[in-house]
Amino acid sequence: MKRIYILTVLLCFAVCEAQAQDNEKAPWGKRAVKTVKTFLDNLAFRNLDSTYLELPKHGWKVSVTTNFAGISASVEGHDIPTYQDISVDMRSKLSGQTAIMMGYRSLSASYSFDVAHGYSSDFNLAWFGKRFGVEFRSHSTEGLRGTLDATATEGNLPIKEGDTRLKATIINGYYVFNYKKYSLPAAMKQSVIQKRSAGSLTAYALFLSARLEGKNQMASAMLNGLKKIEFYQAAVGLGYGYNYTPNQGRLLMHISAAPLLVFFNKNFITAAVDVPLSDGSRFQTDISKEVKTKHKYFLTGVARASVHYNLSKQVYVGAAALVNDIHFSSASGVEMQMDDWIVNASVGVRF
Repeated sequence: MKRIYILTVLLCFAVCEAQAQDNEKAPWGKRAVKTVKTFLDNLAFRNLDSTYLELPKHGWKVSVTTNFAGISASVEGHDIPTYQDISVDMRSKLSGQTAIMMGYRSLSASYSFDVAHGYSSDFNLAWFGKRFGVEFRSHSTEGLRGTLDATATEGNLPIKEGDTRLKATIINGYYVFNYKKYSLPAAMKQSVIQKRSAGSLTAYALFLSARLEGKNQMASAMLNGLKKIEFYQAAVGLGYGYNYTPNQGRLLMHISAAPLLVFFNKNFITAAVDVPLSDGSRFQTDISKEVKTKHKYFLTGVARASVHYNLSKQVYVGAAALVNDIHFSSASGVEMQMDDWIVNASVGVRF
């Protein structure tokens, strides 16, 4: 993920280099940064209603954040081969992550990691503009733990930290209709000051890919050869967000939510197969099978909340939360529910 960020920055600099002709004697890097800043400033100031919104004097921002990110998942199934009826309940261990974020105006990048245990990491690259924006997030955890309860086995089978690995990539996009008065960047990235309370209808788009896999042979054997579960979803929706400030933006409280219609959904299960042959040897391979969904279209959702306080024009503190609801029901009776969430508290400086 770090490579993606570096390549993105280098690409921006390369494009800006071709456009920066006004100061050819300056070093290449300095000209590129200046051109990027000018471009972002022009976008930020365009069509700005100064009665409701204000740009901070200082465009750069750096923050240190403590994150609590996690995933909880449950699977219910009936008449499953070997296990008959099953119930799986897993959740990631609650542990803090340290995140470093840096950005300029609407562009930001952050990376967080689990300092204490090393189970989880989270990478975020975002463009939060006034009218529209997009956010790329990659979350990985090996801290899932829980139980598998099957009618064909005695007692619960334990799933411990390190037995499985879950990797999820989430891309969120938005379009704000009342963008001249209401600012999502003010609530989520503190790159704009919301001077008066306002709200707006907001359109959202979501793409998700996730993979759950066993990390060791013991976990695979416990799951009867099941090696990984993959699922992909794309959804669109329309929701509402509101920014409330009682004191010209010094304190800002935000809440937004949107139901999402899933119009694309693919799910795959990969299992190890071990078949004895007539000559006494064994044939081993992996077989992947698509799990058909019960409904072609169904609803999910996304919700955000945050509160921030500007201690001065340069220093701010705050907290924010994001929840993605993910689920599907298969035609064969398997149901899966997963909640991906992140809560953070941060201290930031503009300069």
